[in-house]
Amino acid sequence: MLLDKMSYSYFTVFTICMMLPNHYLELKPSWHLTLTHHLSESMGAIIFLLILELLKDYGHGAPQEDIDECSNNSLICGDNSDCFKTEGSYFCLCHPGFDDFTGAARQCLDIEECVTFPNICGKWGTCLNQVGSYLCTCPNGFRNSGDRQTPCVDIEECNRDGVCGNGGICQNLIGSYWCQCPAGFTNFGKNQTKCVELICDQYETQAGQTLPGFDRFFSLLRNNCLVLSNSTFSGPTRSLPSGDMLLTLLVNTTDVVQLGLQSNGHHSSSEVTKLLKTIEISIRLIAPLLTENVTRIETNHTEVEIMVRRDKTPPEGPVSLTNENTQLDTTWETVVGDDQNYPGYAFVILLSHKNLDSLKDSTSHQSQQLMSSAVTVSVSNSNTTNLHQQVNLTFHHLQSSDVDPTCVYWSDENGPGVWSGRGCTLVMSNSNQTVCSCNHLSTFAVLKELQQGSGQLSLVMWVGVFVALTCVFLSLITTLWCRFVSRKRRGGHRLQHDVQLHRK
Repeated sequence: MLLDKMSYSYFTVFTICMMLPNHYLELKPSWHLTLTHHLSESMGAIIFLLILELLKDYGHGAPQEDIDECSNNSLICGDNSDCFKTEGSYFCLCHPGFDDFTGAARQCLDIEECVTFPNICGKWGTCLNQVGSYLCTCPNGFRNSGDRQTPCVDIEECNRDGVCGNGGICQNLIGSYWCQCPAGFTNFGKNQTKCVELICDQYETQAGQTLPGFDRFFSLLRNNCLVLSNSTFSGPTRSLPSGDMLLTLLVNTTDVVQLGLQSNGHHSSSEVTKLLKTIEISIRLIAPLLTENVTRIETNHTEVEIMVRRDKTPPEGPVSLTNENTQLDTTWETVVGDDQNYPGYAFVILLSHKNLDSLKDSTSHQSQQLMSSAVTVSVSNSNTTNLHQQVNLTFHHLQSSDVDPTCVYWSDENGPGVWSGRGCTLVMSNSNQTVCSCNHLSTFAVLKELQQGSGQLSLVMWVGVFVALTCVFLSLITTLWCRFVSRKRRGGHRLQHDVQLHRK
């Protein structure tokens, strides 16, 4: 290596000499001597410098040890960087997401991708800078890849089967979509809700079938139903009363009807059944029109709470509704029912009837007294006659009582209507509250006792009375017959004795 460096030095000097202009050769002899003298001095200096360089590199021929700067000093490159060893030296490399903006060592700083690359998340995405990285958040209707560092793109919702329900036509929009419903179907003005069938005939007033006072309200519901079912656009063709307005009218009308029933002094079971069914079918049209997640209305005689969920997928988990005297505990799975037919919304309702007298049947042979308010429970699931999961109701007693209660519901299966305990069980009870568990939905309450809770119980009682009376009648007939036979036998013996005396 020493010979190579010396050869290179001589070659350098030779090259310098050869590069001198040719006219120097034409100078006078005195000038030649001067130039020769200067070149001799330059060559001496060059040779001296070469010798110093050789002594520095090789130090009398002994090899020097290479220093590992990266191992000896872990902080040599500073934060957010890695040190790499090279022969006789080292270099620093910044981590991904960092850069040496100043050009100085140990100055790897965070790269603000959101500022450096303004469109890094696409036209619709929002860039969020992080230390050494960034994230792209997409609005509803857009998505990006799993690492969340790709531009947001539109979701093609219409590519999914059944996104608009049976008969619905899906129209894709940038970042959204809307469902066009055929005649007889509606999505209640919610563009991204599945189309469901409406039956408007049930809101038609019929003589003897509709309670007095509900005629005008039912006429309003029917008109709303017809407008919704005939709409073929993304929303109603004309303005309609809001869900909150309809709910307020329902509660006020219910109060008036209950007061009317109470003022008559008596009312039949059929009137109570009509009232409860009217509330049930009205709620099913009103609840999907509500805009708030939770709606509460309270009057002197009625208190209602409605919870509505609108999600792309069926909601899950527990749900609880509470009013002044009752608490309902169930699950969204029970509220939804068959998730294959989930329309894009779900609702659950707890309606408390404070006017207790209007829910007592004075024409039947029942003499029970309500210990709690009667409450109506309704959900978006239309199949609630045999639930997979029990619903729990906690009733607060109207008055403190140690009498054994009975959990009941209003049943109209075997007649105009009667309190029945079928399908409901008592979980616990004390003097202030009772917890009931039921496998179906209806109007529920707590009674002090249930002597005659259903038609079947009434039949059993009458059969028992008939059997008892029959036994008494047979016993009486048997007694009279025995007495008659006994007297007849005694009379025959006396006649025979008198005949014998006469003969003598």
